[in-house]
Amino acid sequence: MIEQLLHLLRSLTGSNQLLFHALLGAIIYLLVIGFGKVIKWSLSVAGKRIIARTETELDDKILAIVNSRIIALSSVTGLYLGMKELRLGLTKENELFLRSLDYADTVLYLVTVIIVASVVIRIVRTGTTHAIKAVSDRHRQEQLNLTLVPLMNRIVTIVIVALTAIVVLEHFGQSVTSLLTILGAGSLALGLAAQDTISNMISGFIIMIDRPFRVGDRVKIPTGETGDVFEIGLRSTKILDFDNNVLIVPNNELVKTKIVNYGYPDTEIRVTVEVTVAYGTDVSRMKRIMLEIAGAHPEVLKHPAPEAYLLKLADFGLQFALYCRVAEFKQQFTTAETIRVALYEELARQKIEIPFPHHMLHNPYDRKETVRASGSRKKIQR
Repeated sequence: MIEQLLHLLRSLTGSNQLLFHALLGAIIYLLVIGFGKVIKWSLSVAGKRIIARTETELDDKILAIVNSRIIALSSVTGLYLGMKELRLGLTKENELFLRSLDYADTVLYLVTVIIVASVVIRIVRTGTTHAIKAVSDRHRQEQLNLTLVPLMNRIVTIVIVALTAIVVLEHFGQSVTSLLTILGAGSLALGLAAQDTISNMISGFIIMIDRPFRVGDRVKIPTGETGDVFEIGLRSTKILDFDNNVLIVPNNELVKTKIVNYGYPDTEIRVTVEVTVAYGTDVSRMKRIMLEIAGAHPEVLKHPAPEAYLLKLADFGLQFALYCRVAEFKQQFTTAETIRVALYEELARQKIEIPFPHHMLHNPYDRKETVRASGSRKKIQR
């Protein structure tokens, strides 16, 4: 069939070799494009049936990326093969035309590299995004997905573009050794200058993956501040304190230090209410009053049940403590305050005394002393 086609073309073009190779090059171009469409159709039909058996969506996305560039690649390939065939019909007399074809080859090479690089970038970014999303879903850390994906995509793009530039320069005979040396030295200097930033970013990755705290958790940092985690970033973590101020803490410090997390592994938190009553108060009665007040509070959990204890025989009275739990740490302060008010009112109603500190001074000497004050003598009875 090919021989018949070539014989037909020769009969149509006669002795004009340029026209013969031009027509043959056009036919090659059309055949390559047609072959590309066949491949695209095959992947769209048969390929989708195969990958439909898998549970992941990653292969579907990769297939869509490849399919979107098949026609472009087949067009460039067809043009290259067609121009290669056209060259066979040119002689030295067509030097200007040959030079134009050389420039066209260069352009086609660059276009091919750009298309392949774009496909590789999209595939790698899709795979990276899929992997990070899987880790984020596994650890229930949406911030990891929102923060890490854009950064990794930028890094992937920069690396692939740099490698593509090196390949192109090598193709055109340009040495990249000195360029790589300069880039290596520059990267070292940049790394030394930005070591704190890089350390904070790595610490941010560790926090997002290890999850010592999450957004919304109430934490206490070593400097004494307590607040709710507002945002976990790559460089720092933002904590909203009780004055509605944002504390910005570098991630590097949070990784190396001890942090109290009031919201992990459970948001339940203990409420403690202490009170001191006068000596002579019935201990069992006092405990019963405290437990009844705690049990009547709507936010106090029934399990574990509230507990009351006589903590200490203090200097001025009996010191009791009530322990109970609430569902969230945000209820701790208001619940404790409500119980204190109710306990104060109940003690006043039942006439149970809340003592105040007082001291009794005893003078071991019972005698009169004479002291000098303002130039006169006074007698003081002690």
